Amino acid sequence: MYVETVVQINERDTYQATVRTRTTTAAGRPGIDALVRFSPAGWLTIKPLAGGRVTVVSASEVLDVSNIERVQAYDDERR
Repeated sequence: MYVETVVQINERDTYQATVRTRTTTAAGRPGIDALVRFSPAGWLTIKPLAGGRVTVVSASEVLDVSNIERVQAYDDERR
């Protein structure tokens, strides 16, 4: 097994990534470049960079998340 990059995923942080879902792959479309949050648990909240609606997708619908980079860390102002 070869691991190129390890990324710690936090459900409160926002990531920029390319997301490929079963539906888009079956339709022959490329992955979606989007802002992604891995919440609620078992789901991904996706906002396309090119504009469009925010969608919540089941993690079981996702084939691949690549080019992932954290763009906003959760900042708890209550501390």
